[in-house]
Amino acid sequence: MRRKRYLTINLEDLAERLEARLEGCDRPGAVELTGLSTLEEASASELSFVTGAQYVSEAAQSRAAAFLVPENAVVEKRRCLVVGHVWKSVLAAQDLWHPEEPAPAGVHPSAVVDPSARVGEGVAVGPLAVIEAGAGIGDNAEIGAQCFIGRDARIGPGCLLHPGVRVLERVRVGRNVILHSGVVLGADGFGYEIIDGRGVKIPQVGTVVIEDDVEIGANTCVDRAFLTETRVGEGTKMDNLVQIAHNCRVGRSCGFAAQAALGGSTRVGDGCMFWGQAAAADHVTIGDGAVVLGQAGVKPRDAVPSGERVFGTPAMPARQFARILSAQRQLPNLIKRLRALEARIEEMERGGQAT
Repeated sequence: MRRKRYLTINLEDLAERLEARLEGCDRPGAVELTGLSTLEEASASELSFVTGAQYVSEAAQSRAAAFLVPENAVVEKRRCLVVGHVWKSVLAAQDLWHPEEPAPAGVHPSAVVDPSARVGEGVAVGPLAVIEAGAGIGDNAEIGAQCFIGRDARIGPGCLLHPGVRVLERVRVGRNVILHSGVVLGADGFGYEIIDGRGVKIPQVGTVVIEDDVEIGANTCVDRAFLTETRVGEGTKMDNLVQIAHNCRVGRSCGFAAQAALGGSTRVGDGCMFWGQAAAADHVTIGDGAVVLGQAGVKPRDAVPSGERVFGTPAMPARQFARILSAQRQLPNLIKRLRALEARIEEMERGGQAT
């Protein structure tokens, strides 16, 4: 989505817009800010932010003109805007310099839209996009260049499909969903059976349902179900290169970091987290609020209790894994001691035989 850059704003006006309390500044109206940046890279005319007291010393070394800070992280002798929630204020400040500018409504001349497709008001359809028969696009959605919307698919109001998204036939996408480039919704599930000595494809005739306010990262795949539906719950966020296999059910407000994967028919509760390269095999049940840490692998037909943190392959409670890891680190010393004990025993045995 295109953004239009804001030029400058003085510190006093910014504090008023953000409902912030100024600290360490006598003439805020004279301080002009040109943008937002990190502590490490902010220039002497830019705003930065401090999310906690642990970053105050780093902020003191920053070149930033001023900082957004919480009550417990005011930077002494520096200009600070004290706010109730730093990230909320960061987003508001970012919007001043980089406000969203939706693509203009309308269908690009090179797009192919079937006459039976239903396109709502305010929809933008980019170059070379294809919308097939019976598809429906909700109001104010943006369909980027070279997107494909299959037969009888539904895209809800306010959705943003970046260039190159594939939403295949009969897939349902809710409101305000963001799909990044390369996302494929509704590819066939990986279903084969050995019949007469060869792998025979089992047709995947179900669908995919993506609920409201979901964001799915680039080159992520959500496969259609065998007979029913693969579902991703409201508010769930996925990073790039995530794989959700057929028949999975993912709860609300879950998070999946890059290269995480779910095997077929896995059930994931609400508020769960999968860190990078974490995976669950087929027919796994993950309870509400559980966390599968990086590169952990949950074995087939296993269950992770609600609120549990698991690590390792096969996955186990993180505390148990930490104890095992600690013991592994002691192995070289233990082996050395064991060999010394064996040598002493052999020496004692030789001495006993001599007598």
